[in-house]
Amino acid sequence: MLNPPFDEGIKNVAFAVHKHLTLKFQTLSITKAGSNTNHPGIIPVFLNKLFLNYKLKKIIKNYAPDIVLYFPEASITFNSFIRAKILKCMSRFSKVVMLGVKRVNYSFLQKKIIINFLRPDSLLLLGKFDRGFFLKNGLRVETLPPAVDHIRFCSATQEEKKAIRAEFGIPTDKTVVLHVGHIRPTRNVQCFSKVQKIKDIQVVLVGSSSTPTENDLKDRLIKDGVCVIDKYIADIPKVYKMSDAYIFPVVDNIACIDMPLSILEAMACNLPIITTRFGGLEDNFKESKGFNYFDNDEQLEELVESLKKVSGPEINNVEKIMSFTWNKFTDVITDACEELT
Repeated sequence: MLNPPFDEGIKNVAFAVHKHLTLKFQTLSITKAGSNTNHPGIIPVFLNKLFLNYKLKKIIKNYAPDIVLYFPEASITFNSFIRAKILKCMSRFSKVVMLGVKRVNYSFLQKKIIINFLRPDSLLLLGKFDRGFFLKNGLRVETLPPAVDHIRFCSATQEEKKAIRAEFGIPTDKTVVLHVGHIRPTRNVQCFSKVQKIKDIQVVLVGSSSTPTENDLKDRLIKDGVCVIDKYIADIPKVYKMSDAYIFPVVDNIACIDMPLSILEAMACNLPIITTRFGGLEDNFKESKGFNYFDNDEQLEELVESLKKVSGPEINNVEKIMSFTWNKFTDVITDACEELT
């Protein structure tokens, strides 16, 4: 996961954790080889599905870490618990902490095996999914706070907004609503075909270049007038700065990380938010002027219509997330790890 492009939620969280922990402690990061990983402090290793690799074992043995922080790409699946157990066997005297960013469904038997045979020393969760189950069965669990980069993501002046729209070929006389995420049916982005039909609205959908796109869905959205950008954008804050609002339509609870980074990034740019009641959002944000939940397409269309009546001074989403920093995020990780040593 620690390889560019960093245009996907889990990869962005992993890289932010790597950067901030490296500033505070002596750390060594390992990622799966086979990509263009060339960042200092990150070692690429060819790994099979069970992490059975002599080089990996040797690196861990020589480094002798107090803590092995395992960040599975697919979050805390049953197989991730198996890999965490293998890491524990490799490290022997190290504590293994596993970080999960989205909810996972387990069978009854899998839950029994996790609790009795595969438990890590600690679990760090991005939301409250399954927290009660793990705590009830004696696991150490911490819930991580939301985090966003307030320096990269910030609001733009009207002049900046116009200039960026010209760069991307976006009309300056439309209300631009944005979504950043995978172009797949599981993300419910097909709802933007209806949103695009609303008068004076322009939908901009920015897909991840590191995740396969459903081309039939993409073509259908383009045909309906949605502006689809599925190439890598290095300066991703630009797409937020040129927009007037952000829509998060995801319903499937395993289609995104539990605290969507794109919503936090849009809030840092002080955009109005229209979102489903996804993951841990309601645990952190109540409805207010400029932050609204919707439960069906009809409500979504009504809220988009109402955007035309919302003015900038009424929006204070940036104030709601000023305390959500990557420093605080990694402080919680540090505290959880220190409790084990």
